[in-house]
Order: sequence, then C-alpha cells, then structure tokens
Amino acid sequence: MRQIMLLLLLLTAAFPSAFLAADARKPGQPGRNQIVRVVTVSQAELRRESNDLVDETMMRLNQAASFQPDIACLPELFANRPPEPVPGPVTERLAAWAREHSSYVLFGLKTRTGNRVHNSAILLDRKGQIRGEYAKMHPTEDELADGTIPGKVEPVLFETDFGLIGVQICFDVNWWDTWKRLKQKGAKIVFFPSAYPAARQIAALALMNQYYVVSSAMRGSSRIYDVSGEVLASSGKYQQWAGAELPIGKRLFETDYHVEKVREIQRKYGPRVEIVWFHDDSWFTLASLDADVTVEDIISEFGLTPLDDYRVRAAAAINKARTDAAAREKLAK
Repeated sequence: MRQIMLLLLLLTAAFPSAFLAADARKPGQPGRNQIVRVVTVSQAELRRESNDLVDETMMRLNQAASFQPDIACLPELFANRPPEPVPGPVTERLAAWAREHSSYVLFGLKTRTGNRVHNSAILLDRKGQIRGEYAKMHPTEDELADGTIPGKVEPVLFETDFGLIGVQICFDVNWWDTWKRLKQKGAKIVFFPSAYPAARQIAALALMNQYYVVSSAMRGSSRIYDVSGEVLASSGKYQQWAGAELPIGKRLFETDYHVEKVREIQRKYGPRVEIVWFHDDSWFTLASLDADVTVEDIISEFGLTPLDDYRVRAAAAINKARTDAAAREKLAK
C-alpha cells in the first residue's frame, strides 16, 4: 500500500498539468476553453393528437443520456398537456433527470401563471433547479386565438456554467432581428424548440450570427448547427436524438491575410486545434480543443482578424477612400 501511495505522489509531482487538465473537464469546470456536450431530441413519429407524450419523449431522452450531455433540449410543447404551473409535474420529472445526469435541460411547455397562458421554454440546471423561463415572443394566430399570451419583446439570455445561451421558439424564427439581438447580447448557443425543423432558416441564422443553434422539433429532424451554418449532427430514422461537442470559442475567418498564419498555428498546436476550410467561400473556422487554450489566445498570439472584425475594418477603409475621393474632387473644381 505504501508503495502505491508513493507512486501516486510521484506521478502527481511529475505530471501536475495532467491532473489539472483532467480536473478541468469535470461538469461545470471545463477549464478556460469550454467544450460543451449537447443533445437534442426529436418527437418524429410520435402520435400527438390527444396523447400525453411525456413517457415516450423521456424514453428518447434516456437514450440520449448515453452521450453524457452538459445540456439536453426537448421540443416545443413536448408534453402535449394542458397548461400547468412551473414548477409542476413535468418540471419536477425533468428536474429529477437533470440531477441524475448532472445536465442542464431545456424544454418546451405550455405554462399557466394566474390567468396568463404562455408557450414557454424552461431551463433547469444540473441540480434540477429552475434557472429561467422564456415565453414565446411571437405566438401564431391560432395560438393567440386559443388564449396564448405573447412574451416580452426583448429576448432573454440565460447564464450557464459554459456561457450565455438564448432561446427562440418555433414561429420566432421569422423575426431575424431578434436573433441578431441575441448575438449582440453575447449568446454562444441559441436553442430552438419547435414544431418543425425550419432547416433553411436555422442554417442561415446560425451563419449570419455565427453562433451554434440547437433545434429540437416535434416532427422531422432535430439538428445541431455549427457557427458556419453546417449541420454537425441530426436525428433521423435510426436514432431520434442527436449529440455533438461544441467548442464554445469557435470563430469564423476570411482567408485574406491568414493562410500562412494558419500554417503556423497547425505546426504549433497540431491536434489541439480544429481548422475547417470552406474553400469555395474563402473562409475557415478555428476552434481550440485544448482545455487551457482559448481561440482568443490564438487570435492574440497570431494576429488573426475574425470575419466580423474584418468587415468592420474593411468598411472603415472603404468609407475613408470614399471621403478622400470626394475631397479630391472638390479641390479639383
């Protein structure tokens, strides 16, 4: 026993960074660079009509638990039940799941507070505690006729141990300015519980705002979208849930002034970074897979300019050139 203890002490002294790195990957303590394991569940092929869908959806969520998610997302109004308070029976059941799996859960639910009925998304933390509620900003005309009240006009963000997340529900997909506002407020992932996939719009919104989007649909596929708008994972016929690892700091870049810098990054960091080229667009994405190195660290080290900043810089140069040309023309008269 003494020999074993001595060996452990020697290993700890010799390789402290390895133990720290392992510790950094515990749930809620992922190190400076955060990589989030996300799952999304589809209700495709489940018969809604008047059926209570909690048990059947929980079966799919339990299958998705094998991915060991940091956060799981369920569709809009997934329970298919009359309005209920929060906390209530559905919230309590999902809170128990969140505690068991040490995972956040976001789910759609028809909620009642007094006489007010909302189409809501509820966020539970890893301990099953309610962290926030978002009420659908843009109910459909049928929902309004049925008594659903619109939520507040300003989109809300929820704080998690892996960053800020936003939520939009189904018909909200048609108000693109709200999605832009979530970007401006700092959302790293936007969750989209919905009745349908809205695939083209969601792909476009993910790209336009350069954040991850996680859709969870009643019908069709549930998908996880990259900051480039590409589909990272999708549910389907053989598995009605999807999972993906999301490096939160991933950024999108134009290739201008960057290609040789990327070569240097690859030489130094090797498999500790993920670089994906979009050759026909002259773009690439950069993500860090190292728990202790962020993309911002690499941007600073190599003097990179993310695509949004490049546009701002180029626009300033264009405006200056336009102003200078107008000044020269005025002097020439």
